[in-house]
Amino acid sequence: MSQSNSNQGKAAKWLAYAVPAIVFFIALGGAAWLFSRTSQPTRSNLSSAASQSPSNQTDNLLAPTTSEASLKPAENWQANNHIHGLTVSPDSFQIIYVASHNGLLKRSETGRWYWVKERYDYMGFIAHPTDANRFYASGHPPEGGNLGFQVSRNQGVDWQEVSMSGVDFHAMAIAPSRPDIIYGLATSGERGFFVSHDAGQTWVQQPANGLEAMPFSLKVDPLNAERVVATTQAGLYESQDAGKTWSLIPSTATAPIVGLALQADGDRTVMFGYRVSPANTGLYRSVDNGQTWELWSSNGLEGTVLYLAVASSNAQIFYAINENNIVFQSQDGGKTWNELS
Repeated sequence: MSQSNSNQGKAAKWLAYAVPAIVFFIALGGAAWLFSRTSQPTRSNLSSAASQSPSNQTDNLLAPTTSEASLKPAENWQANNHIHGLTVSPDSFQIIYVASHNGLLKRSETGRWYWVKERYDYMGFIAHPTDANRFYASGHPPEGGNLGFQVSRNQGVDWQEVSMSGVDFHAMAIAPSRPDIIYGLATSGERGFFVSHDAGQTWVQQPANGLEAMPFSLKVDPLNAERVVATTQAGLYESQDAGKTWSLIPSTATAPIVGLALQADGDRTVMFGYRVSPANTGLYRSVDNGQTWELWSSNGLEGTVLYLAVASSNAQIFYAINENNIVFQSQDGGKTWNELS
């Protein structure tokens, strides 16, 4: 098969994934969100209260640590599952957490996978950028319904509803420079784009003017808490005013960015995105806020990368997950990749 045909096949594969995802969002209320984005009053609280990279060889794995002794091993977790989020622990770049349809997973420093919380469908999932114990999530419990906005203060083992009872945030993002600022796309219970300035205690609905496509995921600029970027089937949309107004980044309209990560590099923000292009599909980098992109890597990544994450404790460590739930790691800033077991 020629390179052109191969890349066109990858583009078709992305569209085959993206279209059902958009239909799924709309079925859960996305259409109403697109046509009824108006400002709402603040939503009040509605509830009571390492130097060595991980090995990818299973026969060299270390014994579980004390903190993992109570967790259930997650054997064959990729089967009949799909992913909603990926984050790297701020305490150790060897530890990652994966939010999935079947629950919250941890890949430990020993290289083993564990279930932190099974059977909870964590749709929106984010981690505090400096507090390794604090997670936020939304989604669905095993018995059905919506979780509202929830917090865990012990690495995902126990959760408490904080606000937005009965609401499902399908995508959320936290501002690394101001972690009390959290953004959420609600698609059930209430619908719209929301922002909280007090770590989810209260929320304000933003107009989201100009956001003409359904977001798949959200990212916040690590140097600017009011700059939010949304991945969509139509390309990347960007807001400079905390979600009030949005505009399409033109360079991404014809070759969508799927997985996206933003990284602070001195006084600039570098964007990394897995781009599906008829010419060259792969990981791209932009140093001018997405106006232009350079092919950064196509070495070692397979499938379509849906989620990217960069370790805050080591700028060279990247993680990626594709549509088949295969996890990859890069130790050289995203240039080359290895599959993790």
